[in-house]
Amino acid sequence: MTSKKTKPAPKYRKPGNLEFVREDDYVEYYIFPKMPENLKDEFQVKEKLLRIKTEIMEIVRELVIQRSYIWHKDEFQLQVRTGSPMERMLNDETNLADDDEDGDLPPHLHGVTHYGDNIGDEWFIVYLLLEISQARGEYIARVSDSDGEFVLIEAADVLPDWASPDTCEQRAYIVNGALQLLQNSASTNPDKPMPVPIALQRIRLNPTLYRCSTEVQNVLKTRLKEFLIAMPHYSIHRQIVEVPHSAAQLLKTRPQLVASAVRAFCDRDNEDIKALRTMKFFPPEAARVRTNVRFTRCLYAMVMHNQYTPERRLGWKITDEVSQPELYKEQILGVKLACGLEILATQAQRAGEQKLEDLPAWRAYLRSLEGKGYFRDNIEGSAEYIRLLCKAKEYFKGNQDRFRTAKRVGAEVLALMLHPSDTASVALRDEQNNLLPSDKDDWLSITADDLDALLQDRYGPNKLYKPNGDMDAEEFTKQLSDFLDQQSNFEGIEHGGYGGLDLDSDDDEPALRHPRASTSHGSQLRKNQSMRKACNRNSLIQSEEADSTHVRNFLDFVIPEDNWDSNSEMSDYADDDDIERNFDALSSSSTGFPLDRSIQAYMKKMDRELSQTTIGKSFQGQKGAASKADEDDFDDIEDFEPININVNTLKNMMDSYKSQAGGAGPVSNLLSAMGVGMSAARAASGDEANDLSESAV
Repeated sequence: MTSKKTKPAPKYRKPGNLEFVREDDYVEYYIFPKMPENLKDEFQVKEKLLRIKTEIMEIVRELVIQRSYIWHKDEFQLQVRTGSPMERMLNDETNLADDDEDGDLPPHLHGVTHYGDNIGDEWFIVYLLLEISQARGEYIARVSDSDGEFVLIEAADVLPDWASPDTCEQRAYIVNGALQLLQNSASTNPDKPMPVPIALQRIRLNPTLYRCSTEVQNVLKTRLKEFLIAMPHYSIHRQIVEVPHSAAQLLKTRPQLVASAVRAFCDRDNEDIKALRTMKFFPPEAARVRTNVRFTRCLYAMVMHNQYTPERRLGWKITDEVSQPELYKEQILGVKLACGLEILATQAQRAGEQKLEDLPAWRAYLRSLEGKGYFRDNIEGSAEYIRLLCKAKEYFKGNQDRFRTAKRVGAEVLALMLHPSDTASVALRDEQNNLLPSDKDDWLSITADDLDALLQDRYGPNKLYKPNGDMDAEEFTKQLSDFLDQQSNFEGIEHGGYGGLDLDSDDDEPALRHPRASTSHGSQLRKNQSMRKACNRNSLIQSEEADSTHVRNFLDFVIPEDNWDSNSEMSDYADDDDIERNFDALSSSSTGFPLDRSIQAYMKKMDRELSQTTIGKSFQGQKGAASKADEDDFDDIEDFEPININVNTLKNMMDSYKSQAGGAGPVSNLLSAMGVGMSAARAASGDEANDLSESAV
């Protein structure tokens, strides 16, 4: 599962007119409790689900309070779903599995939350589901978003080989505080989504069989570590602001209003700007107080970077930004929050004058119900028709009210202003002499080095670097060699090496082991398959010809794998003894294809000549590593040093990367595919790269 792929809604549910809530920024979740088998009546099932919902929401409320969490847009909410035909019709759903074996969803709790610009809400919901399933082992949860199984996308690097976006749809579930991934049996189609009822049945029969590996669980724990400690969330930013007294009371009564106020202010339109020119609900001349307000870092960054100049003719008195920057920040933030609350209240006042029958969404919903026969041929205006119509209106309003739209929040603001809380007034009065200092906001500015460090911490291979921060040449060349040995296709690199048979249809022969190398080195050898296939396509070389025997013996010349114990892992011919064994194997073969031993002497002579050239001297040597055999072969060359291929490979790569001058090029593309951080590459490609040696790398 190597990429985030946008996927349609699950196939067992088709969004209808009530599903306008599903935009790109939503997360959808299900909780399937184990229902008693004796509950046959729909009313009993609904009552049971309502009790379970109350129990779950209490767990969620405690966790949110412990972490002082602020939802960016919608909160965690659950709706009862009994699965009855009437309920499905009211919910405007069309089940695509009515006529096949998939079946309907069992009674469950369902929720949809919009997270807006703060994706942290999505992962906080995953944390809540893990805690709920841990506290209630009989509950099975499932979560997805517009990209599908986003939890599996996070753990893509450690998933089993069979896992892909197509084979994992509707197979990830949260059980007993851990992630489980169901795999189809060999007799079923792996690309077909697993029906939810079948998946639930399998999990309940064996609750631990499909538990993901420890590596997958650790990835999720790392992603959710910010939520594990019962303390104010690390992304909460505390700031002193100067706001009108009525606005301060609202923020003390409902701290979550800060998110709606910031979003309303940042998303203001022309109608909202007109409201800011009058400030009817939060006038600038009203008394202002200093109070502590908690933002999320996302909200704080949004409101700080949104430019706004208050109109002084309205009465806004703002200090000079240069002389008193801290006080200016408190005042301008207070003005922005007051403007956001003003926009919410104005929008709610305008919406209050609009009837339900005038809403386009309601008219579309009503037409859909009529087309499905919801009113059962009852005459319009009859008692039964009116009863069904009232039930549909109640259901429609209930679905709209579960989402914190601007109009709904604005109505809440108006209601709180009509009935101010005495507790909030007391808290404000006590806070005046005990204001907590504002948190530093230097995290708003991030340097290139900080960004590289964040990326390296999340994606970089730490084992590539030594404790002092230098790159490990041996590890670098090993990773490069392993990377080049991997198979690739249109989906990317296939990990796993050459453990299996050759999958090419042109040659079905498995990899061979050299008998002598197997005993001495235990390393696997493979044939030169590409040359064999090329000659198989050549009509001049036929198996019936006698001369072709020698040619095929040469094509079957074994190539040593890269994991032989040699001084270099970058060369298949680093060990002269291995080359001699290969020549001996060919010379002593039964086919009688002798090789002239003078070839070996010729190759050694070439080595002696090249070692004295400019190219030969440009390579980094390995001091103190010359063996007695090397001294015998190069006794006529003074100060002979074997080539250190590890260091030379790294040095050449860094020189090439430096020549790119920060632009795209072959080395940067190769390093990116290997997952090597660019910050370390830039450091190694500096001026000191000219003096690169094994001790310095």
